[in-house]
Amino acid sequence: MAFKTETLDRGDIISIVGAGQNDYAGQKGIMPVTKGGYSNTHVNSSGGEYDGGDRVIGFPNGYEVDEDLLFTVGWGDGFAVRRLNNDGTLTKIYQDTYFLWRDTTTTYNHLQSVAIDKVNQLGVVMTYNVEGYTTFDYSGCMNGGTTFVKDARPTHSTPDAFIGSQDTGGGYVNRVGNSYTSGIAAAGEWIYAADHDSHHYKKIMRRNINTGVEQRLDQTSSDVYLSGSGVIDRSGYRGCMFYDEVNDRMFQFTYYNANFTLVVSASTANPKTVWCDLGDAGVGDDGYEQGLHVNDPTNAPNRMWVGGNSRYLDIDITPCFTGGDPTIHNQISLSDSTNNITLSNNGRMGNKYQATSGTPMTKIPGYPNYIRTHADRDINKVGGWLDTDNNKSPGSVRQDNTTEDTTTGGRGRSLRYSYGCPAVLMSSANGTKYWVKMGYSSDGHRFIIYEENDDPYELIGNWEVIYGTFTLANSATVDSCFISNSDGITIPSNCSVTVYVSNDNGTTFETYDTSTTTAHVFSSTGTQLRVKISASGHPDKSPYFMGMNGPLAIHYKSMHDAAKNSSIKFKIPRKRLK
Repeated sequence: MAFKTETLDRGDIISIVGAGQNDYAGQKGIMPVTKGGYSNTHVNSSGGEYDGGDRVIGFPNGYEVDEDLLFTVGWGDGFAVRRLNNDGTLTKIYQDTYFLWRDTTTTYNHLQSVAIDKVNQLGVVMTYNVEGYTTFDYSGCMNGGTTFVKDARPTHSTPDAFIGSQDTGGGYVNRVGNSYTSGIAAAGEWIYAADHDSHHYKKIMRRNINTGVEQRLDQTSSDVYLSGSGVIDRSGYRGCMFYDEVNDRMFQFTYYNANFTLVVSASTANPKTVWCDLGDAGVGDDGYEQGLHVNDPTNAPNRMWVGGNSRYLDIDITPCFTGGDPTIHNQISLSDSTNNITLSNNGRMGNKYQATSGTPMTKIPGYPNYIRTHADRDINKVGGWLDTDNNKSPGSVRQDNTTEDTTTGGRGRSLRYSYGCPAVLMSSANGTKYWVKMGYSSDGHRFIIYEENDDPYELIGNWEVIYGTFTLANSATVDSCFISNSDGITIPSNCSVTVYVSNDNGTTFETYDTSTTTAHVFSSTGTQLRVKISASGHPDKSPYFMGMNGPLAIHYKSMHDAAKNSSIKFKIPRKRLK
């Protein structure tokens, strides 16, 4: 008898715990889900105190945090300042939809970059697609205050230039970042800015927002680059800025040429640059893939994950300090549908803050090597993580056509965004900590808040899916089965997967050997087939099925008694010829 074949589709799911299965754009994957969802939130609101400046599209600096104050810029709804209260709610202190000053008369509301000087409580807002900037003073908001000052429109000769207004010939900055990565970041009193256009090739631009002093750090000058390090030999622009607050290091990643400059002692009067040439290391060129994650910023500050050309990279930049190229340890391709969902060369991963304790913090406490990925351009909408054991980036193409666990911990469905950024752990005035999540589109345009102990961005870890019930014609017995593509289940280190099959509708299950190409023969008798996949994982990693190379499928049939029972003797009649 020939095998009957059924794909293990969402519609066949009897129960699912700790995971979700999707069916979209060629992917039929199974992914572990996080503990936090849409329903088990502390706050989930877009109205009243939560309306305005909530369409946070910028990465990584679409928001800033100073103690209990949260500063946000929104794509279409301007800028806002809120206070995290002791009860986990937010109070809106200030909001201005058209916050950005442009030229001499106009304003603008689509913003993706904010940076603050926590020393003097000053800040600046800019964006990438129009010229202009707005500075502000929030010192009156500290310690429970509510006085916020938006500085007047600039009146100098080039009012839209944040840096270089009096001497544009030496390079200037009047719009920053990319679509939609942030092009400004603060190191102490200094605001570093990378222009969207090619206005300052091979220069790092910064302005002391307290004194007004501007500097153009020429990376080709021996007065600027760190002694012994390589000299920049590529021109890039449309920079994305990350600040490692643990080591006082500024990172400027450029879209064009996708290499980066490290600025050490970034908050001081004497910063030095280190050129990190990913192109010479063979992984550079243009790239929208952006991110930074330093696993151990205290003991190993030079080992990190960054974005490269259509890939995420595990690198060590130690050789760059003596003129060499970064050491490439691992790569995760974002255009390889064999092992990953294809992100169309757009990706976000890692963290705004590199600290592993305290607040504000975007890493997951206790799991410093857990690297989250974030939505970009409607792809990877529920987020994912980097499986550094197998060099893959598990996640769902989208949330469409998904069946998932909505009951564990009262989580409801998974959060979804068109553009995502890492949630931030903040402290209120009395030290109570809450996770605050923002984003753009879908579940963006609102604030999601969890209590600290909800551990919302940890994976549930262990998951299980049961499929069925499958039958043969005329209720024939199901004697053997084979599961195709089961070898495509990826298992990170210290995790496990066990597949079970049952021919008596789940009354008893038998272990299925995924390592063999031989069909499983049941020891029991039954007519109703079920399949159970059980995974053992952890809060920072768990098994998954990427599902980009065909779905899991079950093939099953009846067998003749002689084929399934080895104890039956076969007798061949014979006759002696005379």
